[in-house]
Amino acid sequence: MQPDFGWMKRLQQILGQKHRRNLHAIYVLHPTFGLKAAILTLQWFVDNVVWNKVVYADRLLQLFRYVPREQLTIPDFVFQHDLEVNGGKGVRVDHRTKYVY
Repeated sequence: MQPDFGWMKRLQQILGQKHRRNLHAIYVLHPTFGLKAAILTLQWFVDNVVWNKVVYADRLLQLFRYVPREQLTIPDFVFQHDLEVNGGKGVRVDHRTKYVY
């Protein structure tokens, strides 16, 4: 699912100045070209403090390099999509624990 421009602008407003300064990163999993273009456009028109902190992860294993798997709750459909998109290359999933390694 891809958020619209309104959602991304509301996110920036919700964060406020204090949180924007302390924000380390926003992780985007399975980004589409359209979403990357939208974020790039937002950097030009809206305060880019937040949008410069976007980190793209094309697969779950890339995301787990930044955030430990144990700290995330990931829905089943995300695991399924990751396997469909990336073909499970070098990925093994324990379906009982949803642990990817």
